[in-house]
Amino acid sequence: MNIARLTLDWVRMSDLSMNSRLHWRKKSRLVKAQRGMATAIAQEARLHLARKQVPDAGSIFITLTCCPPSGTVYPDDDNFITAQKGALDAIAKVLGVDDSRFKVQPVRKGERSKDGGVIVEIAIAA
Repeated sequence: MNIARLTLDWVRMSDLSMNSRLHWRKKSRLVKAQRGMATAIAQEARLHLARKQVPDAGSIFITLTCCPPSGTVYPDDDNFITAQKGALDAIAKVLGVDDSRFKVQPVRKGERSKDGGVIVEIAIAA
C-alpha cells in the first residue's frame, strides 16, 4: 500500500556523498538544511497524518528516483542513497518510525529537469 510520494529539492551530491572531503561542521550544516527541507515537504504533504496507517512493526519500502539538473551526471547509487540520509531521517521522524525499518529499493533514474529533484515513494507491505 502506497502512503506517499514526495518530491524533494536537489542538493549537491558531491558535498553529501560518502566520498566527500568536506569539513564535518560544514557537512553538518548541509545535512541540517536537508533535514529541515525534507521535514517541511513531508509535513506539507500531510505525511504526519499517515502515522495511523503505518503498523508498529514491519518494513517500510522507500523508492528513490534520481532526477538530476540538466548538465549534471547521474550519481552512482551508493553515493546517491548516502546523500539522501538526512532527508530519510526527517521522513522517518515525521512518520514517527525508526529509519532502520526503511528498505531502500534500487534507485530509479528519472528524467532530467531544470532544477533537479528527488522523488521519494513510501509504501508498506499489505
